[in-house]
Amino acid sequence: MKKQDKDKQPLWYIALAAVVLVVQCFAFFAVTKPAPSGGGGAPTNQTQGTQSEPNATQSVEPKIYSPYYEGLESLVEAELNKTGANATRGDYLPAAMFQELPSFPEDLYQMQVLFKYYQLGKIRNETDVSDKELGQEYWKQPEWIPTFFTSGLGMIQHPPMDTYYYPWAEYELISANQIRNKDTGQVTTLDPGVTAKVLQNRTIEVKVPRVGIEGYSVYPSDMVIVDAKPDTEFDVYTILYSGWYVQLYQGVKLTPAYPESGAIEDFQLFPDGTKTVTQTPSDTEKYITAQFDPEEFVLEPSFPVFKSEWAKLIRMRITVNESTPKGKYVVGMDITSPSKEFNEEMQWKYKTEYKVGGFGIGRPFFRVFIQVT
Repeated sequence: MKKQDKDKQPLWYIALAAVVLVVQCFAFFAVTKPAPSGGGGAPTNQTQGTQSEPNATQSVEPKIYSPYYEGLESLVEAELNKTGANATRGDYLPAAMFQELPSFPEDLYQMQVLFKYYQLGKIRNETDVSDKELGQEYWKQPEWIPTFFTSGLGMIQHPPMDTYYYPWAEYELISANQIRNKDTGQVTTLDPGVTAKVLQNRTIEVKVPRVGIEGYSVYPSDMVIVDAKPDTEFDVYTILYSGWYVQLYQGVKLTPAYPESGAIEDFQLFPDGTKTVTQTPSDTEKYITAQFDPEEFVLEPSFPVFKSEWAKLIRMRITVNESTPKGKYVVGMDITSPSKEFNEEMQWKYKTEYKVGGFGIGRPFFRVFIQVT
C-alpha cells in the first residue's frame, strides 16, 4: 500500500477520501450445458433443445470433455475428505453479509470438488438433482468461487487502506474517531471504518478504506467441447460475478470474441493431448456464432453485503453452421459497455453508485474451445 503525506489537509477530505480500487479477479477451471432465455434475468432450466422446423439447425447437448489423468482420483479424494457431508459456513465474516443469498447447502464443498475436477453437475437457475443440475443456492455462494478463500476473503477481512498525516501543531485527536482543528475549533467525526492514532512524533495518522469501484470475473473461465457437428447449436454456461470488495453497481454488455489463438488453462485439454488453438478470427466468425442471455444487465455489489444479483448465470448459445470445416476453434465472451440508453436508465436508478463497466483482461473472460468433427 502506498502512503501519501497529506500535511495540512482540510478535514472535510477525511470523510470524502475514497480512492478507486479496481478489483480485477481472474477465475480458473471449467464446466457446463444448455437452457433458454430469461428476458435479461437468469436463463431458465432446459434439459433438451427443440427442433421446430424440419430444416432448422439441430439443438444438441454439448459433449464437455473432462480428461482423466494420473493422480486425479487421489487428489479428489483428498479434497473430499477435507469437506464433510454436512458443511456449514464458518464465522469468518458477519452473517449479515450473506442475508440476501440462498441458504448455504450442506454439500456445497463436495459438489464444488466434483464440478471442478470431473465436470459433474450442471450450473443452472434451479436445482434438479435427478438431472444433476445445480441451482443458484450453490453458485451464488461466494465459497463456490475458488478464489474466495485464496484472495477474496483476505481482502474483505482487511480492506485496502490509504494513509494520511495531520501535524499535531494544527490538529488534535480528542477521541478514537474525532479530530479537532486547533485554530478553528471545528470537530470532525470520522466515518465508520476510518481509524486514527497519534504517532510517536505526535503526528496524527488517519487510515481511510478504499472504495471498490469495479471488477468482475467468471467461473468457469475455460471449457472444452468435443465432437461438435456442423449444422448444430448447443448451450454452455458460466457464472459472471462482481469482484471481491466491489461496492458499486456495474453495467455490462456481453459480446462474442474470436481471438487469434488461445491455450486451455489448468488441467483441461483436447482428447489428443493438445491445449492450443490458432485460427483466423474472420473465418471462425463466419462458421461459428454466439449469443448471450442475459446480454446487457447490472452486476450488483459484493460488499459490504453480497447482494442477491452479485453473481449471474450466463448462457452462451453457440451455433456451428453447416459449412464449418473439421478442426479446432475457440470462441469467447468479452465484456463491453452497455448502450447509452441502458446507462442513463441505470444512472437514474442507482445514482452515484452506478459504474459503467467494460474493462478487459487481454483475453476473453470466458472461452469455449470447440473440436468440430
